Amino acid sequence: MRRLPAMLTALLGLAACAVPQTVAPPGQPDVPPRVSVLDLDAVPLPSPEARPVYARFLTYPAPRAFAIGEAGGIAWTAGAPSTGVAVDRALAGCQRANRNRPCRLYARDQAVVWDGEPAADDPPPEGTGGPGWMLFVPPGTLHHGPSGRGAVLWTHGRGGEPASPQARMPQPFVQRFNNAGFDVWLLLREPRADRNYDRVLSFADETLRAAARWLRTERGYDRVIAAGQSAGGWAALAALDTPGLLDGVIAIAGAGYYVAPDGRRDLLDFDALLAGVRDADAPIVAVMFEGDPLLPNPAASAAAMRRALAWRNGGAVVIERPAGLAGHGAGAAPAFNDRFGDCLLRFIAEGDRSACRAAGVPPT
Repeated sequence: MRRLPAMLTALLGLAACAVPQTVAPPGQPDVPPRVSVLDLDAVPLPSPEARPVYARFLTYPAPRAFAIGEAGGIAWTAGAPSTGVAVDRALAGCQRANRNRPCRLYARDQAVVWDGEPAADDPPPEGTGGPGWMLFVPPGTLHHGPSGRGAVLWTHGRGGEPASPQARMPQPFVQRFNNAGFDVWLLLREPRADRNYDRVLSFADETLRAAARWLRTERGYDRVIAAGQSAGGWAALAALDTPGLLDGVIAIAGAGYYVAPDGRRDLLDFDALLAGVRDADAPIVAVMFEGDPLLPNPAASAAAMRRALAWRNGGAVVIERPAGLAGHGAGAAPAFNDRFGDCLLRFIAEGDRSACRAAGVPPT
């Protein structure tokens, strides 16, 4: 892999945490048997009421930690600035919930540490890249390999816009796909290379296509799902002009009649984007929020999408102006993951609309 740019180094640092290794006495195994962080039955929860709390924890991304107190208190945190911060927050919250009695860390990122440090994971597979972009496995995710269910290719918003490293990481709902057997790959675009505002967001579009092809040909994934925020979602939809390139698309605040930050309306052609779709089978989820200054007319955008995509076999779910969620970045809110995360997973991965209906999404 090429030398990591400064932005990528910052992203990798989000999950950095130095943890001392547990050394067993002579004659005993150095590490305890590995327990899957996904195994709810293995967690020494203090009460049945704590089970859904741990289940919810699992649907949120690293850096994260879950702590359990001897007096019955529990606490967790996710999406922290670093793994060390996640551990500190979980233990502090648990101690408060535990009436200041001791707490122990149960899970850290994707590892169960209740009985000590597990064996070290194999290093993540090496990614790829080109001028101005890199594709890699983000820290703190489960890796299943080509024998898993496929890959989720996450693409962030336009790299030229100011954003923290956390804003370029996959949104929380992607952890549900990871838990369900999909590897997560992050396509990172350098801001200096991502300044174009042409009618098709060509740099985001070209790099996503290159990444999707590489995941199939070089990593051997049978299924590649593209999910993205803003420009990343637009690029994922644009790639549907090539049948068979993608097996699903999730566009979060990335599909609609666009208005640039400077007020210009002639930069991106949403009708042309929809008219270019040729893939009949890949399921699509598009999410449009109220109060989004870049996509200020979600009703018209949603109506255009429903009309333009009605011919397809794969179907589409359009989540239009969900209550209580507003603004361009609302897809990263915990409430979005809690309410719609299972809808996205089950529809895109299995073609099952029942979770979307349960979340109040009308049929498309």
